[in-house]
Amino acid sequence: MAYSQLLVTVLIIAIIYSLLAIGMNMHWGDTGLLNFAHAGFFAVGAYTSTVLTTPAATGLLGDRIVGLELPIVIGLVAATIVAALFGILIALPSLRLEGDYLAMVTLSAAEMIRLIITNEAWLTAGTQGIKDIPRPLAGAFPLSLGGFQMGYNLFYLGLTIAILIASYALFKRLSESPFGRVLHAIREDEDVPRALGKRTPVFKLKSFGLGAGIAGLAGALWAHFFFAINPTMFLPSLTFSVWAAVIIGGAGSYVGAIVGTSFIVGIRQLTRFLPNDIPLGSELPFLRLILIGAALIVVLYYRPQGLLGDKERIQAGQAMEGE
Repeated sequence: MAYSQLLVTVLIIAIIYSLLAIGMNMHWGDTGLLNFAHAGFFAVGAYTSTVLTTPAATGLLGDRIVGLELPIVIGLVAATIVAALFGILIALPSLRLEGDYLAMVTLSAAEMIRLIITNEAWLTAGTQGIKDIPRPLAGAFPLSLGGFQMGYNLFYLGLTIAILIASYALFKRLSESPFGRVLHAIREDEDVPRALGKRTPVFKLKSFGLGAGIAGLAGALWAHFFFAINPTMFLPSLTFSVWAAVIIGGAGSYVGAIVGTSFIVGIRQLTRFLPNDIPLGSELPFLRLILIGAALIVVLYYRPQGLLGDKERIQAGQAMEGE
C-alpha cells in the first residue's frame, strides 16, 4: 500500500512539472524566448493561491496580516491570472532582448520574486513559510465507491490529470493556430513576420503571459497538495530541471515536454527512496544530477531536436544540412 501511495505522489509531481514544461515549451519551443524565470512564476502562483485561501496568522519571524480564506477555485484562477500578469510585466522591458541577455534578465527577475517573498513577511510569512494550506474537497475522503475506498491522493491525481489534458489540448491548439504559426515565425526569424505587418512584440507578450499563467497554475496545485510552502522550494534549479525536460523531450513538442518531464521526475523522485546502504547510496544526490546530465548529453549528441522534436525544426535542420 505504501508503494502505491508513493507512486501516486510521484505521478502528481510529474503532472505538476509537466504543466511547467508546457509553459516553458510555449516560451522556448514555440516562440524561441530564452526564459529563466519559470521558478518565479511557479512561486507567484503558489503564494497567490495560498494567501487567498488561508487565514492571516502571526508567524515566528513576522506577522502575516493578509489572508482572505476564499474558496480554493478562486485561488487557482487568481494564481493563473497573477502569474500571467507577472510574466507580461517581466517581458515588457525585455522585448528587445534576445538570447543570453533575455536569459539574464529573466533569471534576475525570478530571483527578485523569491527575495520579495523571503523578505515581505507581512504577506508571505517570509522564510518561515505558510502551513496548513487547504486541499480541495479534502473533507470528502476517504470515499467509498462500490466497496472501493478512494483515498485523497488518488482523487488529486485524477484532478491534475484532467487539468493537464485540458492544458495540453489548449496549448496544442494554440500552437497549430494562426497565432501559433506567427510564434513559430518569430522563433525562426522575427524580421519575416514583422515585414508581413505582424506586431511581433504583442505576440511575444501573449506568449510570455500564457506560459507564465500555466506555471502559476502549477504552483497553486503544488501548494494545495503539499500543505506548506516556503521560498526554498523555488530556487533556480527548478527552472533548469524544467529546461532539461523540454530539451530531452524535444523543444516545440508538447507531448515531448510531458515525456521529458516524466523522465526527469522519475530520476529525481524515485531515487530519493533508495536505501543509503546500497553501493554509493550516500552519493545519490550527486549521481542523480550526473544521470540527468548524461541523458542531456546523449540526447543532444544523437538527436539534437529531442526525442519528439518539433517537425518544423527537424525539417529546417534537414534543409540547412542539404545546403
